[in-house]
Amino acid sequence: MGDQFQLTLKNESDQPGLTFAVYTVIDMITQSTETFPLAWQTKRLNKGNRVTFSWTLDYSLMFSTQGAQAGAIWTENGSIDVQDSSARHNSVLLDYDGDYLFKYNPGGHAVKNGYVYLDTTAQVPKYTPQAGPSVALAIAVGESGTPTPAVAGNSGINLDHQFDLHPTYYIQAGQIEQGQMADLTTTTALQKVVFEPGVYQQFWTLSEDNTWINNS
Repeated sequence: MGDQFQLTLKNESDQPGLTFAVYTVIDMITQSTETFPLAWQTKRLNKGNRVTFSWTLDYSLMFSTQGAQAGAIWTENGSIDVQDSSARHNSVLLDYDGDYLFKYNPGGHAVKNGYVYLDTTAQVPKYTPQAGPSVALAIAVGESGTPTPAVAGNSGINLDHQFDLHPTYYIQAGQIEQGQMADLTTTTALQKVVFEPGVYQQFWTLSEDNTWINNS
């Protein structure tokens, strides 16, 4: 398990019914269509309250029997742990034998620091918006290290997906649901949160005038 990161968010806004969300932007180089960051960690906060989100940079790959599109909730149907530094566990195959299954693909891709790979086989069903498949990268959250999807994209037959494990974090407050896919190019009021090397804690407040203040 890697170092634990903590991000504390406090609500001082008079705006009612706000949900605070953390997005993790990770480059997903893929042969399929666009990819979507998910509302990765969320909590509804009343004024004066705070929440601390925590995570470690331990990763899993997931699949879903649905398409990926902005505004929808992405739901996982299966997962497998991955590790960029392992020749056995840095690459996986998504196969199909009447149901989807993950298996490791040793030697499928050379070990490259900060990258993991997901390839699909010729047996994977043709993509449809209703049934997918779509795939996602998950990051371990909380004390239990629960894999939680952070970025998702559509998949299909004989495709290669490469994930760059150098996350960029954004926070937002609004009407947001856990696991909701977002088009961040059209999403407003995002605040970028940067963890400099050796820094593992940040504290941000949404002020009364609905601007973000760094209290770290």
